[in-house]
Amino acid sequence: MKLNRATLPEQKAQTFNEELDFSKLTFDENHVKRIESCSVTVIATEFGDVLQCVISGKAHVVASCSYTLDDVPLDVNFKDSFYFTDSKDDEAEDCYYEPNVEIDLDPHIIALILAEVPHNIVKSGATLPKSGNGYRVLSEDDFIKEKSHKGNSAFDILDTIDFDDK
Repeated sequence: MKLNRATLPEQKAQTFNEELDFSKLTFDENHVKRIESCSVTVIATEFGDVLQCVISGKAHVVASCSYTLDDVPLDVNFKDSFYFTDSKDDEAEDCYYEPNVEIDLDPHIIALILAEVPHNIVKSGATLPKSGNGYRVLSEDDFIKEKSHKGNSAFDILDTIDFDDK
């Protein structure tokens, strides 16, 4: 979604609604596999050198199950405000410098969607895989508990050395 700052009136909010197609983008298979649909509303207000964009919307994504890597469909809602300036002097942590008249909001919208998708999704009915020959599967809680009780075996030999040689 692109906004042309030259067409926006000063000090007056303008609303834009758009269906965006992110289906051709590739993502990390271990988090979000794809964004199937995305509906966005942007309220843009130009304040001199600063453009405020309030972005809100809904997206249907397919994420990966943490246990099985199977597809897990999710609907996510997102909303945030972004500020853009065409003046290098006004650039700040919360105000992006954008010298061009046309501003591409797609990277910001994708970031909002990805931020709303949890990283530890478990598909309904999925269970942890079982341990096998040469490996064990532990839950995160079991791993932390076991790690706190067990030292580093590489350094266990140091317990047998007598450092008080006289």
